Amino acid sequence: MKLSKTERDLLMMFVAIVQKMLGSTARSFPKRMNGAKARKRRSAADVAILKRQIRAARKRNISVKTIANQLGVTPAYIYQLER
Repeated sequence: MKLSKTERDLLMMFVAIVQKMLGSTARSFPKRMNGAKARKRRSAADVAILKRQIRAARKRNISVKTIANQLGVTPAYIYQLER
């Protein structure tokens, strides 16, 4: 079930109220409801290094999925950088 932003906010408000009532300070839900990691901002120099690594790996016929796992990025990001 997908919740809208207002529904997630309302749910988090209810969780906070219940935790306050129970005296619990532990947070039971992750900061991002979908479990996504925080995005990383890369400098132009970092992107240039990534592009070189991707091109070298693609010349060696390594799959995009393997490259993505090694570099810690998504396959879609690799396809974007290949252009």
